[in-house]
Amino acid sequence: MPFEPIVWGIALAAAAGLRLFMPFLLVGSMARFANMPTPDMLEWTATDGGLLLLLVATLLEILGDKIPVVDHALDTVATFLKPAAGLILPAALLYDFSPMGAWTLGIVAGAPLALGVHATKAGTRALSSGTTAGLGNPVLSVPEDALAVVILLFTVLAPVIAALLVVMLAVAVVSAWRVMRRRLSAGEPARLV
Repeated sequence: MPFEPIVWGIALAAAAGLRLFMPFLLVGSMARFANMPTPDMLEWTATDGGLLLLLVATLLEILGDKIPVVDHALDTVATFLKPAAGLILPAALLYDFSPMGAWTLGIVAGAPLALGVHATKAGTRALSSGTTAGLGNPVLSVPEDALAVVILLFTVLAPVIAALLVVMLAVAVVSAWRVMRRRLSAGEPARLV
């Protein structure tokens, strides 16, 4: 299988763990405005209705994530949707090369990556809510937005750098979960630092 679609799929899955609709908006925008070929499964993202829907959904997700309580509701729903997006994005991009390889990559790498990034984000958000009564959550949301945008920009402009960012993000996710698990098993307060 070709390297670039694999990197694109994995990077989009990681970004979906942060912002569900943003990677789909990127795929649709690239197809529409940069004449990038669109996978059959994602052709709808480049339609007028698809782009408008994804733009509105992205903006609502970004804004909703800045509002305490709403952010937790979004995280709860996203727990099921983000892994699905993490599965679909790589599978769609690689399907024409190898249907079995595409679905395997989506299942083995894309879905777990999106879920891991999302779970770390949601867990950090829960800790913030517990210590700041939710007032720190909008502050945490801004770097999450920025990280999603950076991953997506590098995916388009420098896929190798995007791959390195995703690896660093995956290492950070695993490290955060190890710290949390160790502290909880030792009876310490649940905090990341």
